[in-house]
Amino acid sequence: MSSQSKDVTTAAGNLLTTPGMVALAGVFVLAAWYSQPAILMLTGLFLATAGLARLWNRLSLAGVRAERHLHGTRFFPDEPIACTLRLFNRKPLPLAWVQLESDLPAGFRLEERAGLSGAEVIRRSASLLGYRGIKWKLRLTGARRGYYPIGPLTIISGDFFGLYSRSRRTGSTEHVIVYPRIFPVDTRLIPSLYPMGEARADRRLFCDPTHTIGVREYLHGDDLKSIHWKATARRGDLQVKVLDATTAFNVAMVMAVESFRDNGVLAAADFELGISAAASIAAALCERGSPVGLFVNTRLADTGQPAVIAPGAGRSRVTEVLEALAKVTGRSSGPAKVFLENQKELLTAGTTLILILGRLPERFPELLADWRAAGFRLLVLLVGGNGEPALPPDIPWRRVRQAGDLAGDSAP
Repeated sequence: MSSQSKDVTTAAGNLLTTPGMVALAGVFVLAAWYSQPAILMLTGLFLATAGLARLWNRLSLAGVRAERHLHGTRFFPDEPIACTLRLFNRKPLPLAWVQLESDLPAGFRLEERAGLSGAEVIRRSASLLGYRGIKWKLRLTGARRGYYPIGPLTIISGDFFGLYSRSRRTGSTEHVIVYPRIFPVDTRLIPSLYPMGEARADRRLFCDPTHTIGVREYLHGDDLKSIHWKATARRGDLQVKVLDATTAFNVAMVMAVESFRDNGVLAAADFELGISAAASIAAALCERGSPVGLFVNTRLADTGQPAVIAPGAGRSRVTEVLEALAKVTGRSSGPAKVFLENQKELLTAGTTLILILGRLPERFPELLADWRAAGFRLLVLLVGGNGEPALPPDIPWRRVRQAGDLAGDSAP
């Protein structure tokens, strides 16, 4: 919802403020009383100019409107964000000068100032005749994953002489989501208990009736349900379907925020790599139609609640997961062990849990052993660091130190 603040007037000097003008008027009266024509003329000219400037300034923002239009609200890092600023002067009084400003959050920048970092300000100036408008087209980029507020616009104008300026904040705060970076993932690295689904298996232990890869001649003992009737009619002999062997992934990704902290300090680079790993796996599995969920004991940037998305499929699932990961912060909502136990009812036995950790939290190996015994398939991804983790021998794990470590069959 848009809002508009009260106009704020700023004088160029103390003499132009109300007390200063009152004092100057007193000098004018005394100069007239004592017949001092030079002082009288000088103070009178100054008062007249200041009065005219004050009136012009008061009317300067009347009928002035500003708009900002972002061409989209969801982007990937370094993807251009088109932005249009419009300014209208809907009154006959011209604007000798007018300035439009908008603060950018840290991590955002104008493409024309790509060499700069940190917080920036969009600033555009113009002169407008009565009943005229102007438009500026800009390109922004968000360098880092996150949930970014872009605040209201500020309009600044004033009198022709520049003695007074008047400012107004207008519009609403808009939020832009920058998704995590995505890198290639080999989904064969992910264990699964499901015999049928979207990813091709290496061994033909089960056949998926929804995936036909060819036909062959009928042999004695073949199931009549496997007969390919169209191919039979075309060839004149009984033909049966050759079915593909596949395996499905029903995956829940779990991140423990405190595992990326050492003595209370967040390992930001490893944390971001872990989030990108989760996003990349989710994108790869959703592309195949596999059910995906997400559980992070964080405080999301918009709600302050942890990220809880039960495993599910659908066209919007990848967007839902990426948005949640974009809002993940380094603040923990509580111990990961307690958090996972509270979410256990959302997970069914047979689900593959991918645990993305910076290091093993205290008593986590025992928790993983319990989940393994309960029928869950586990894969632990340790982000950064070195050495062998103290995991039970039957729980697979991989070390992730860079973006390409999940793209192939490299050893931990």
